[in-house]
Amino acid sequence: MAATTAENWDLAQQSYRDGNPAKAAEYCRLVLKRKPNSPEALQFLCGLRFLDGRPDEALVLARRAVAVAGKVPENHNNLSAILAALGRHAEALAAADKALALRPAYPQAFSNRGNALRALGRHDEALASYEKALALAPDYLEALGNIAAALIAVERPADAIPYCDRAIALSPTFADAHDTKGNALHLLGRYDEALASLDRAIALKPDSARTLNNRAAVLSVLKRTSEALESCDRAIALQPNFDNALNNRGNALAALGRLDEAADSFRAALAAKPDFPTAHSNLIFCQDFMAGLGFAEHAAERRRWFEAHGRRHAAAIRPHANGRDPDRRLVLGYVSADFRKHSASSCFGPVLRRHDRAAFEVVCYSASSVEDDVTRELRQRADRWRSVVGVPDQRLDEQIREDGVDILVDLSGHSAGNRLTLFARKPAPVQVTGWGHGTGTGLETIDYLLSDPVVIPSEMRGLFAERIYDLPCAITFEAPPDAPPVSARPADAPMTFGCLNRLSKLSPQTYAAWGRVLRALPDARLLLKDPMLQDEQARARLVETFAREGVAAERLELLGGTSHAEHLAAYGRVDIALDPFPQNGGISTFEALWMGVPVVALEGNAIPSRPAAAILTAIGMRDWVAGDAESYVALAVARAGDRAGLATLRARLRDRVAASEAGDPVRYTRAVEAAYRDMWRTYCAG
Repeated sequence: MAATTAENWDLAQQSYRDGNPAKAAEYCRLVLKRKPNSPEALQFLCGLRFLDGRPDEALVLARRAVAVAGKVPENHNNLSAILAALGRHAEALAAADKALALRPAYPQAFSNRGNALRALGRHDEALASYEKALALAPDYLEALGNIAAALIAVERPADAIPYCDRAIALSPTFADAHDTKGNALHLLGRYDEALASLDRAIALKPDSARTLNNRAAVLSVLKRTSEALESCDRAIALQPNFDNALNNRGNALAALGRLDEAADSFRAALAAKPDFPTAHSNLIFCQDFMAGLGFAEHAAERRRWFEAHGRRHAAAIRPHANGRDPDRRLVLGYVSADFRKHSASSCFGPVLRRHDRAAFEVVCYSASSVEDDVTRELRQRADRWRSVVGVPDQRLDEQIREDGVDILVDLSGHSAGNRLTLFARKPAPVQVTGWGHGTGTGLETIDYLLSDPVVIPSEMRGLFAERIYDLPCAITFEAPPDAPPVSARPADAPMTFGCLNRLSKLSPQTYAAWGRVLRALPDARLLLKDPMLQDEQARARLVETFAREGVAAERLELLGGTSHAEHLAAYGRVDIALDPFPQNGGISTFEALWMGVPVVALEGNAIPSRPAAAILTAIGMRDWVAGDAESYVALAVARAGDRAGLATLRARLRDRVAASEAGDPVRYTRAVEAAYRDMWRTYCAG
């Protein structure tokens, strides 16, 4: 005799209690076969399908439950959670609001409402909604975790930690709270504690792709890059289309110099989430390090970025209210994620420190929560300082307009933390990009790219979305206060070449050229320095690479991360710096010269492979620039044969840099200000 509907319902609930959700679903379907409009069975099966990772099926059941029992608030709340899981956040918000209209004191609905608001970028409203959930249910674990995550989203990680701790005190095995706490500690720069918290989360919930991905991000900062890659791979094995993990995997691969694989990973992230401008920017940044790509290929990818992520914003640009007086004091807005100790701030910091405040007001928009001594010093130099981390583009657009910014300067390009989607909206009448990643953005809404005639030759300028504005050099240099004096090299020391650039800049073409140099000079040595060399796997791969080029391990000196002063002091063991290609050095080239070490450079066929040539040209050392790999090798070998000439040059290089307009921040800043004034007058003239 077949079981009754009531019996099947009891069996469904019992099966679930027994840990057999598949059997529970089977009995639930039998209930619905006889009683299709059973609100309880619809809601129960909906929950089972949702927990089973089948949100599309759950959505159909949730809508049926709402249709059958529209005055039951739980049905609307369940619908809200499912819609959120499907990325339909505006609908999720409406469903949560309906649940609250039916039951105003409903903490779960306030929590779901907060989730929807957070996904829509309405962070202040989300926080208020979570607070209401906690006021109704102070021990509500999910709401504690959600409010902590929301605080992290608005860059208040220190405020998030107490909520995580409350949740952990209530339930020490609540893995999500350990995960969120790890993220907060990461943002606060407490990396070892962050890793410990994330490891605890993984111990509690080993199959959490999200936590594995977060762990990878911390490991990358700690320069444990091979482990970071492994953590990304584990996350992707659990969730193959996990866009953020694919993006982080690309970053790890790029840091290890595995550029083709990195580019493939960024493309996979974009395939999983086409509207992912960060992954697309990372692909562009990665391609800057890849050989075989020239001006045209780089420009084409940047145009694709604008079409995919910027065009829709550019279509709705509003008029600007700035007065068109060509000679008045101008408001300059600088946008960067690198107002801190960073190679980018070494490029733009000298200008920000020396602006003529009678002619220019400076507003800095900081897109990074990391602060240090450089941050504090630059903040003091600015007339106004705004932290914009977590601030949506639309709101920041309004703020920049309210601040009356006349010229808005992008200092990040396609590097990490950029706000190019903001620049697509054109919140200021004149927009400029340069210094931090001055390779062009592809944005039609950015008017000018700061550069020089060597970095971007005249015949290539038609490829760019921006108009090229020439400075004395694409970047300037400020003497580091911690730089030790130039030290003489012992006459009997072995010839030592060196490169203190990032390991990711060393391409197969670089290794091949350096191998030829060292084979031609059997007694010469090579010093390489990069924090990545603290990774044993990275060191081993590097030694293997040089072995294939016929260079024994004992001829290599591999140094990891140190203080900046120790980094500069390492040049005391180097006779000639070998610039990598196709990605040149920038500030590292200037630093080598400042420490008395001349640089052999190769001028390539794209922006990333030309800054070193531009710097050498600007200080009158064009004869240290080669036009191809063969000439590069011959130049390095020839220069190594003139030990007396190297000693004389070593003693004079610092003065040569300081005497150039490129190496004099005061003169360079005046040139930048003249450029801004010219741009503004052009705008005023219509």
